[in-house]
Formats: sequence, C-alpha cells, structure tokens
Amino acid sequence: MNSHQVESRAGVLYNDLIEEILSFLDVKSLTRFKCVSKSWKTLISDPTFVKLHLNRSARNTHLTLIYDDVKMVCFPLHRLIQNTSITLAHNPYFHEPCFLDSPFLEEPGFPLDRRLEVVGSCNGLLCLHGYVTNSNYEEIFLYLWNPATKTLSNKILFLHDEFHLRKCGRYEMINTQSLYTLWRFWFGYDDSINDYKIVAFYEKINEVRVFNFGDNVWRHIQSFPVAPFMDISTCPHTHLGINAGVYVSGTVNWLAIRNACPCNFELKSITIDQFVIISLDLRTETYNQFLLPLGFDEVTSVEPTLSFLMDSLCFSHDFHGTHFIIWQMKEFGVDKSWTQFLKISYLSLPIDYDENNGSSLQYPCPLSFFPLCLSENGDTLILAFDAANSAILYNLRDNRGEEIRIRNLVRWFCAKNYVESLVSTS
Repeated sequence: MNSHQVESRAGVLYNDLIEEILSFLDVKSLTRFKCVSKSWKTLISDPTFVKLHLNRSARNTHLTLIYDDVKMVCFPLHRLIQNTSITLAHNPYFHEPCFLDSPFLEEPGFPLDRRLEVVGSCNGLLCLHGYVTNSNYEEIFLYLWNPATKTLSNKILFLHDEFHLRKCGRYEMINTQSLYTLWRFWFGYDDSINDYKIVAFYEKINEVRVFNFGDNVWRHIQSFPVAPFMDISTCPHTHLGINAGVYVSGTVNWLAIRNACPCNFELKSITIDQFVIISLDLRTETYNQFLLPLGFDEVTSVEPTLSFLMDSLCFSHDFHGTHFIIWQMKEFGVDKSWTQFLKISYLSLPIDYDENNGSSLQYPCPLSFFPLCLSENGDTLILAFDAANSAILYNLRDNRGEEIRIRNLVRWFCAKNYVESLVSTS
C-alpha cells in the first residue's frame, strides 16, 4: 500500500469516526456544529446521518406535556423518573422557547393555542391539529412540527366551512355542531415510500381519508369495517387523549366495536364479544382485525385502552374494580401472542381507594388509568390517572406507586412519546 492509499484510508476512517461521534449528540449541539464547516453541514443534513441519529435518539425518550392549557414542553423520561418537584415556566409566545423552572434542567417549550391538539408523534415529528373560527367561518388545519429543530411545516388545510351553509362534500351538518368535533385525526409513517401520512375519520358517516405528505393530496379510502371506539369517558380530564389510535410498525390501531354505529353506543351496553382491534396498514391502506386477550372477560365502567410499550401493542383494562391489567401482544397481529405483562392492585397506588366499592372516594369519576411509557430498564411505568388529572410512577420491583411532582396542571392523557430528531418537516 503506497502513501497515497494510506492517507486515503486514514481519511475514510477519520470521517467514519466523526460521523459516529456526532450521531450521539443532541440536536441543539448538531445545529451549532453545522457552522463548523461545509463538510460537517453536509454530513449532518444527509438523510443517512439523520436516520442514524434517530436510531441513537430512540434510547432517550421524552413525553410531550401540555400544561396550563396552552403550553407544551418535551420532558425527558429519565427526569420524570427522578421525580424532582418542578413548576413549568410560563411563556405566552408561540415562536419563543420557554424553559422548565428548575436549576438543573432547561428544555424548550411550545405554547399551544387553545384550539390545538397533538395528534401524534413519530420519528421526532409532532402532528398538530387545530382550527380557526369566527361568527360565520370555520377552518380545520394541521401542521408538522419538529420541537428539536424548531421547524414548522406549511399549513395543511383540511376543511373549511361557512356556518350558514354547513355543507362539506356530500354531507350536511347542523349549525350547532363544529367540524372540529366531528373529525378525528391520526399520524404515522409509511416506510414503503419513506413518507408520513395523516388519517382522518368523520364520525357521523364513517368516512376515512388519508393525506400523503409526498404528493400533498387528501384521498378517500375504504371506510372502517367496524366502528372505532372513540372517547366516551364521562370524566372531563381525558380530553382527546384516550383511545386516540396507536402507531405500531407502519400501522395505526384502534379499539373498535362490532355491530355499532360510531359515537352512538354506551360502554354499559357493549358486550365482550363486540370488542376488536382494527389495524390500518399505512403501506397498503387496508384493514386487519385482531381479537383481544381471552383474559379480558368483563366490561366495567372504565374504558379499556390501547397503548405502545416495549415496542409492542398493549391492551389495558380494569379488572373487577380491584386491579389494572396490561397485556402485551408479543408478535404483532397474532391474537394468540397476548401475554399478561402487569396486574396492578389499586391498593398499591397513591389514590384514595375504597376497597369495598372499587372506586376513588375523592373523585366522582370511575378509576381510569392509561400507561404512558416504560423506563428503558423496565423498572418504572408512568400511568396517567384521569380522576385526579395526575400521573403516577409505578415501580415494578416493589409494586408501589408515587405521584409525579409537577405542580402545573398537566393534561396527562394527552401526553405522547417523543424522541429528538433531525427529521425534516418539509
């Protein structure tokens, strides 16, 4: 090997080493390092590096916390588990970062308009859904937002409507009902085309549309074969977070009810046999149906839910008013792979629980919990508790829970799993 080949080989090894080191850094640092040189800027912007960095970031999970109704912060999971008493800072400006009021932590926040909801989170992108309205006009819109790079996509106009006509396409709505309350949205990634999609569902007529960011077009697809089980909770704290669809491996999944019309059923009237899971494959835009675990044998006053834990689809439900059970689908799409992961006694949680009545003495709502995420080592589970509008850290080693000590009013049922990334919003 001559000297030129040695130098060339050394250059390749040096570049590979630089790429490896940079891939472990946070987005804020990488954004600054783009200014070091043209070659670093090119490397950090390269799609291959963006994907490598995303894979590294997957180990550093955050939760998006909407607090004080209008603001949001991406809070690191490991900081939540430390459970230091914290008050989230106030900041009324849409484009300026706010910071957590804590001596050891600074995280950019995002003040949400009161008419904005986080539809979903995928690969470091958040899909935001909102609307504007006045006395005679209403418009539904969506955005993609990357909190780490502080970039926002162009507005995706979904529907607009004049109240006095109240017509949109082939259906007509009464004057007192808002478009915003009739449409539900979900967000996911189609790996077959390396692009993102939004699914929209109109509750009244079971209409489904899909927006593909690649062609910037809304299309109608086959309607749901069964009615999605939307939020019918009687507790006001849940908002739109519960049963809002779960993204798993290129699919979006919902609880659904056989032989029922959307939004026209009550929990007490549903039987076990009616429950199924409906799964929309974003690659083919076709549906599959899965059965629930055989151990789910009673419909109580508490809504069952789907969630995503341990890289798996999970199903959770109340058990006879005494326990909260979480099932894991070990092999996605295989009904027989359901395995009971946790059975949590309500007596082990920091709630005012009446063992005789199977309810909380302090709140009028039924006991309802939603698993938000699991720590990397599998020792700690974060549960949203709607009756108290709070969250609980549940330690799997000693089977005990403690309330998370964030002093702001946080909409825990709307929290989403999030990881920092360099993924573009355009």
